[in-house]
Amino acid sequence: MTTVSVAAPDNNRPYTYPNNGKIGGYYGALLGRIDKDLKQYKFEQTTTAQNSVFVGLQSGKYDLAVSNWWYSKERFNTYLHSTSNGLDDLRLITKKGGKSANSLKDVATKKLSLAPISTDDARYAFIQDYNAKNPDYKIDLKGIGDQSAGDALKQVSNGQYDVAIYPYAAYKPVGDTSEGKKLQISKSIGLENSYFLLNKNDKNEKLLKALNKELKKLKDNGYLEKITKQYLYENTFKLPDADTTFNADPTK
Repeated sequence: MTTVSVAAPDNNRPYTYPNNGKIGGYYGALLGRIDKDLKQYKFEQTTTAQNSVFVGLQSGKYDLAVSNWWYSKERFNTYLHSTSNGLDDLRLITKKGGKSANSLKDVATKKLSLAPISTDDARYAFIQDYNAKNPDYKIDLKGIGDQSAGDALKQVSNGQYDVAIYPYAAYKPVGDTSEGKKLQISKSIGLENSYFLLNKNDKNEKLLKALNKELKKLKDNGYLEKITKQYLYENTFKLPDADTTFNADPTK
């Protein structure tokens, strides 16, 4: 049996969080099912700060990092990556009674201030990519260290910034709080695939093949859809363009 060291961010509900020494949330459920099915592997789980996940993944301390990791050119060059393991429904969050936005172009043309984004978060690369493709409608992007969705959205509810960008599932737990009730959320502005990231070595190349085969099985048998509904507050696989987006080439 091959032992696989797995790390996940400790502050990314409902995707990952500590749960009795293991990983909780969507990716905890997914990893538990994979662990059950892939009997040749034993997955040792830990949660830590997001930047520590990446430091450990790059050094080889961790074999596998799980969370809703999106594509970025740098990320895919640095690590091995799986096929898609889920879909994120991207939204814009603004203060009720304040300025609203229903697209990234709105954010640019209305000159809305975007809440800073952790530089190791794929949302940061997502906005960088948008700016590169839309030079006439650039968004002012500010980087920051690790920050929870709750803290970022509080900066919007108290008027410090005009807008934040998050997956619906990251917004929803905050939206039900007293601070969250001061916020409003846009319709979906797009879907993003999520991927597993692995340290580059021969052992993990073999693991990657097993993971990709398993992910295809779990998509085909409805398990990914089941845990999406259970943990992410909606069925992203039923949203418009979900079929064509899931596992689409992120470089195109």
